[in-house]
Amino acid sequence: MGVERDQHANAARHELAHLLRTWWKEDPKKVTQESLARQITERGVKISQEMLSRYLKQSRPTLARPDVIRAMHEVLGRPPEELTVALGLHARANARAVLPAEPPPEESPSPKDTPAAAQDTSSTDRARLAPDTVASARGGAPVQEPVDAPVVTRRRWPWAAAAMAAAVVAGIVVLTAAMTDRDDDASAKGRPPSPTASPFFPGPPSPSPSTVKCWRKTCYGVDPKYATCGEDATTYYTGKGHGILVELRFSPSCQAAWAKMTGTTQGDVVRITNNAGDTRHYTQQWGHDAHSTMVEALNPDTAEACASTPRGRVCATTPVDATPTPVPSGS
Repeated sequence: MGVERDQHANAARHELAHLLRTWWKEDPKKVTQESLARQITERGVKISQEMLSRYLKQSRPTLARPDVIRAMHEVLGRPPEELTVALGLHARANARAVLPAEPPPEESPSPKDTPAAAQDTSSTDRARLAPDTVASARGGAPVQEPVDAPVVTRRRWPWAAAAMAAAVVAGIVVLTAAMTDRDDDASAKGRPPSPTASPFFPGPPSPSPSTVKCWRKTCYGVDPKYATCGEDATTYYTGKGHGILVELRFSPSCQAAWAKMTGTTQGDVVRITNNAGDTRHYTQQWGHDAHSTMVEALNPDTAEACASTPRGRVCATTPVDATPTPVPSGS
């Protein structure tokens, strides 16, 4: 069901891009994209020519913002019904998958329904009963029950296991964000980072990639490495200086952005800030690259990515080609 919904949303995004491109191409004044972007901005809707070009792309277009659609419709003087069609396509392209409701738990059998043999289990047999699995002393690896133990039928609750797994993943993400802020504060005050932030003390196991789903404000503080946002993430702006590279990465599906730096060393700081003043940063602990967690961003033009190093400050301000280059790790 989710795959089919994603396919419909993708088709609607392409139809919207084709419609907007038709508006622009059929304009009798033959206005350029640069001039069109300027006229839209003059109406109080900020947009760059590079971003407008991404909205009009025929292959893998970026989903246009509703305010840009309205302003573009006004500038080009299109019929009123075409605005309704365009906004309808935007709604379809922006549709989110809905998770099915949990099934009600099954009723446990009453004692009178339990076979007599199971109720009359002797004390010796009860002593030999073992759980399905027990946690070993190292890593919690499952150990099978003894072969001679009687088989006890137990009900399984797959929905409960799924809920528990989701809770564990959410807890790990929150813990990761909290540890990042604490280590950043420690570095700023001259204290060494906590042991859990070093490669010799990796801490709890990390969730697998593409396990966390978020959108806009719910992406705040989430590491893109563990989110579905990395699946359609693209580097939209770059900056180079002092031997380092800074990237502003943006996910259209999540409407969230983060900052990445490469060629850096321990102690360098990478930061992402949106127009609302929300900001996240990460102080590099080891290696030669690092990335921040995410903030809400309606589009790449509403966020800024910078890196601060002892050699100087570098920000990503140079537009790049918008061909999506998803990174499996999300960074």
